[in-house]
Amino acid sequence: MATPKYFMWDYRSVVEVGSGCRTFIPQRFMDMGCKRIGLITDAGIVSAGIVEQVEDIFTAQGQPRIVGIYDKIEPDAVMRVVNDCARWCRELAVDGLLAVGGGSVLDTVKGVKFLLGMGEIDIKEVMPGNIGPYMRPLGQPLNVPHIAVPTTAGTGSESSPIAVIYNEDTKVKGDLLHPYLPADYAFLDPDFTLGLPPKMTADTGFDALSHAVEAISSPGTNCMIDALSIQAIKLICQYLPIAVENGKNLEARTKMLVASNMAIMSFAMSGLFYPIHNVAHAVGGQLRVPHGEANAVLIPILMEQYPKHYLNNATVLADAFGVNTAGMTGEEMVTAAAQKVKELQQKCGVKPKFTQNIDEETRELMYWAVKFDPAGLFYPLPDEVIRGCIADAYE
Repeated sequence: MATPKYFMWDYRSVVEVGSGCRTFIPQRFMDMGCKRIGLITDAGIVSAGIVEQVEDIFTAQGQPRIVGIYDKIEPDAVMRVVNDCARWCRELAVDGLLAVGGGSVLDTVKGVKFLLGMGEIDIKEVMPGNIGPYMRPLGQPLNVPHIAVPTTAGTGSESSPIAVIYNEDTKVKGDLLHPYLPADYAFLDPDFTLGLPPKMTADTGFDALSHAVEAISSPGTNCMIDALSIQAIKLICQYLPIAVENGKNLEARTKMLVASNMAIMSFAMSGLFYPIHNVAHAVGGQLRVPHGEANAVLIPILMEQYPKHYLNNATVLADAFGVNTAGMTGEEMVTAAAQKVKELQQKCGVKPKFTQNIDEETRELMYWAVKFDPAGLFYPLPDEVIRGCIADAYE
């Protein structure tokens, strides 16, 4: 019998779940001693009326105060914007960060939190080579009170110790890692996801699915990771089609937020063995394909192009997707799991390939982008796998 391997579970967010749970946000800031809150979001969240709803809660409760709203977050957490938002926070003497939005907003705020906590002003300087590996023991408390309210069910960024920050100069999505990046409190309020369009619901749901799949298949997986990932996959397979079909279904929206949060916990604790995200980061960085859409296309493609990676935990992976594995080889289990993902794509209206036409020069650019992505440098993919994925992902 093999000796169970050592692992550490290092998670910090208090997660509050349920319709209307956002009403507790001001009190949680008061519990952390905050008086001046900076609300950070994007223009779409403002126009959707979500920011106004949050403001009304603070107004009704009287304190603490929202002293400013920063709504310049772009579709990715861009380094230039991270720096500008940190400057804004300093000028307003903000003592609490409130992130309201999707993954780009949540990751931007984590970058801002890092700069404020470390006393830095330029995120590029603390992420040389587009990587900021501030893990233990280097990663010490940042002491910046922080609450996150996701408006999509996908990234799980509210509770993740990883922030994906886009370097607009090199067109590379870099990784910032720090054990104190997660929000002190994460509010999973399904009310704020009810207006999400079907396509964005599907794409962000597949982002959550990719986290669970990457975690299970990682060489760094363990029994706790498996538990969270299996349940996340089961919830996504059951509730994502419902949320896409009927965006007002409160149960489906709630279960997807929970699945997203569980998936990111397992993903973040499993090490940096991320072939799907490796390719997705390159596609997003070079061709500006939204991250959720990239993952939605790439999950089954990586399974089919690189089955060797998934054999480590093929039985668990297949079981998570409801595959009857009796009499199957590991390779057959991986193939069956990939087929389940394709069936989920069909149910949710997700296209199995990217719709852009790319020429040979761009294909070659994509090959090198995948090869030199930070995830690719840590866990290199074989050349034939990279080229096969690019070929399969495009018409």
